Amino acid sequence: MEFDAYHQICSTQTVQSEKKGFFNEFCVDVREACGDKWLRNYFGKLKSNAARVLSIFSDREVCDPVLGVLEHVQPVFKQKDALFSAQRRAQADKFFLMSGSEAEESSRELLQQALLAANLAVMRAPDRNADPTIDDGLTLALAYRSRASILIRLGEGEAALSDLKLATNFGLDLKASVDYYCKMAKAYAVMGEPARAEISLKIAEKMSGSDPTHIALCRKEIAAVKPFPKENHTGQVPQLTHGENPELSGAAKVVKLVETKEKGRFVVAAEGLTTGDVVLCEEPVAACLIPSFFGTNCHHCFKRLHTPVSCLHCSGVAFCSAQCMGEACSSYHRFECEFMDLLIGSGMSILCFIALRVFTQAPNLEEGLATANLLFEHLCAHEEERQPEDYLQRSLMAGFLMRILQKALYFGRRKTEGVNPTAVELQVATALLGLLQVLQYNAHQIYQTQVTEEHRFDGSRTVFVAAGLYGTGSYFNHECWPSVASHFVGKKLILTATKPHRPNEVVAVNYGPIFIQMNLKERQRSLRGRYSFSCNCMACQENWPLLQKLDKQVRFWCTSANCVNLLKFPKDLAKDVRCPRCRKNISLKESVVRLIKTEELYREAARAMEAQKTPEAIELFKEGIEMFFQVAALPHKDTLVAQQSLQKCLADTGTTFKK
Repeated sequence: MEFDAYHQICSTQTVQSEKKGFFNEFCVDVREACGDKWLRNYFGKLKSNAARVLSIFSDREVCDPVLGVLEHVQPVFKQKDALFSAQRRAQADKFFLMSGSEAEESSRELLQQALLAANLAVMRAPDRNADPTIDDGLTLALAYRSRASILIRLGEGEAALSDLKLATNFGLDLKASVDYYCKMAKAYAVMGEPARAEISLKIAEKMSGSDPTHIALCRKEIAAVKPFPKENHTGQVPQLTHGENPELSGAAKVVKLVETKEKGRFVVAAEGLTTGDVVLCEEPVAACLIPSFFGTNCHHCFKRLHTPVSCLHCSGVAFCSAQCMGEACSSYHRFECEFMDLLIGSGMSILCFIALRVFTQAPNLEEGLATANLLFEHLCAHEEERQPEDYLQRSLMAGFLMRILQKALYFGRRKTEGVNPTAVELQVATALLGLLQVLQYNAHQIYQTQVTEEHRFDGSRTVFVAAGLYGTGSYFNHECWPSVASHFVGKKLILTATKPHRPNEVVAVNYGPIFIQMNLKERQRSLRGRYSFSCNCMACQENWPLLQKLDKQVRFWCTSANCVNLLKFPKDLAKDVRCPRCRKNISLKESVVRLIKTEELYREAARAMEAQKTPEAIELFKEGIEMFFQVAALPHKDTLVAQQSLQKCLADTGTTFKK
């Protein structure tokens, strides 16, 4: 009974993550209206997603409260406000002017305040001519121009150039302005491009109305500029080891997909793996930013925001660049834009956002259906274990998401404003119900690494900013101590081997509970509740202790050919040890020597981490781990710590940010 209750709680949270959202009340009302008899004897016996979806819209016992709520679905989103934007721009201009007469430290503080105000001005400004009564309809362009001046003073030339371009795109005739080219010159100067700065100044000199004194002053200012070093936190995308597997998208040739009756489809090593092999580098089928990060991260690429670019219609989401804004608004955001606050207010989980995104990002409805149906066909959904309450909750969510698509005109202009779905809308709702099932067991959390100004590793932490569904990544099975480390470059999932693998050995990720932090009973309870399976990995079979309880004992492999027995550390190295399996007397001297060398490599790698030499630390950890597994087996405390440290180093090559 404990497992059933825990499983139900876990399952519910994958649909409704916030209890305060209105969707929870919606479910309760429908549940009370339909009653136990209908739920158990009718709905609970339906055998297909299509039948379940159809029933919530057509069965008398349930359709009235369903239609009653869905009929009231209307756009709810953060709208633009030209007056508010103009006020924030004036505030930004005031701080900017004040910064010019202050000492360096005070000046920079004022510039940061100016930038915050300018960012708000950009976010709340409507599109060109949307409100001609304020700023002659040029509020957005003026906000970008003001921010460009602030960015130049802060030494952020590239961002300033982008804002100047956006100011012209949204209506300011800056290209006939001397000031425009002087600003460009200053931006190029802080970027360390003096030749381009000089070209911009010469253009300004040749323009009618140019003031030689002003140009001379500008040239003098530029001469005193010290270029600001550019920091890049976007991460490096590694190459797949031996290239991409033609039969497994995003995976390396060194792994393959196999299938058994007990485990289904999962990934194993093909001809063997070496520590450090990159086995997966995959873009998500669909991925969504967690709503709590809408104000700090790009809605499209998840990059940390500094100078946001807004949607032209809503103020609820932000983008890191005009390119990301354009890609999102020409694809999924045009359907989600006006309903974003409604979606958030429902309290639905991030998995529901992903299910919706599969359709809104698709080039057309047919491709969205094809993708959703293919995912349901190939990924685990545990249909046979679901209770009627679970199916009802997911069916209602599928109906709600379908209604959002109706109101967003995803299906085109409808003949009626009513909820009752057409045949194709029922197909989409059915596919959404399938996605809500597979996402529960196959989605990945997407993280970035927050580092401190003082040190890249000391004080660094993992920040989960989004979630995504990875087609090939979903095939990797779980072990309570994984054999690969995951990190992200933007949305791209990277899996790297943290130990050598024999041919056909399982290549395992970790779904959450790891043995060094959670005991066997707690891990099994968590995995059964969240993923509906019992783990049988080596850490579970042998009940490995928590890290703090792990002693320094080492288990060495027998050195006889073809013997796979494990032997304890010898009491006397001068004497041979008799293996009880192969019955041979063997010496472990060489194994002990190699273990000592391994631990020296771990210490050297730790020193490299301390010196923030990430690539060097990675190579040393790889060498040490590879050597350890040649002579010994887990659990071994130093090697476990080394594998964790390797994970941190790999994450440091991915997307990082400083707060």
